[in-house]
Amino acid sequence: MTFKTQSTDGGAVDNCLKYWSNREMQLVRLHEEIISRRESLLNCSVAYHQSQARRSRTEAGNAQEAYLRNHKLLQDIRTSRVKMFDALNAPPTPRFMTLQKNYWAMVKSQVPMWEEDIGMSHPNTSRSTPAGRGGYSARSQPASSRSDRPSPPKTTAKRQSKKRGGKAY
Repeated sequence: MTFKTQSTDGGAVDNCLKYWSNREMQLVRLHEEIISRRESLLNCSVAYHQSQARRSRTEAGNAQEAYLRNHKLLQDIRTSRVKMFDALNAPPTPRFMTLQKNYWAMVKSQVPMWEEDIGMSHPNTSRSTPAGRGGYSARSQPASSRSDRPSPPKTTAKRQSKKRGGKAY
């Protein structure tokens, strides 16, 4: 029986040895798997930090370019503001003065007709139209005697006098 006990005890040792051998193999595989995961994570981390470093360098370059571009735009705006101020404060050109004088002369000659059209007549004002010089205008005729034809374009006293070669007063 002793022999059987030894052989059964040897089988238990063999089983125990197999169990711990298998367990050790599992742990070795698990260790290798952990090491490979660690290595891959480390490689990913290094790649990530390298890409961040590249990105920060390019962003710094882009920020510098944006700063220079914005600075140039601000200078252009300031220059434009100074030019605009100078142009607004410059004396008017002779051509502009002539245009302005002619415009206001035309407005002054048209005011009585505009007032007549809206019903504001002033008896002390005289019109500078052909009707004021002895002729008659379509407006001075009663509505029943007016024709349905459009009237010819009106000319100011200044234009009429230029046609005759004289000066307008």
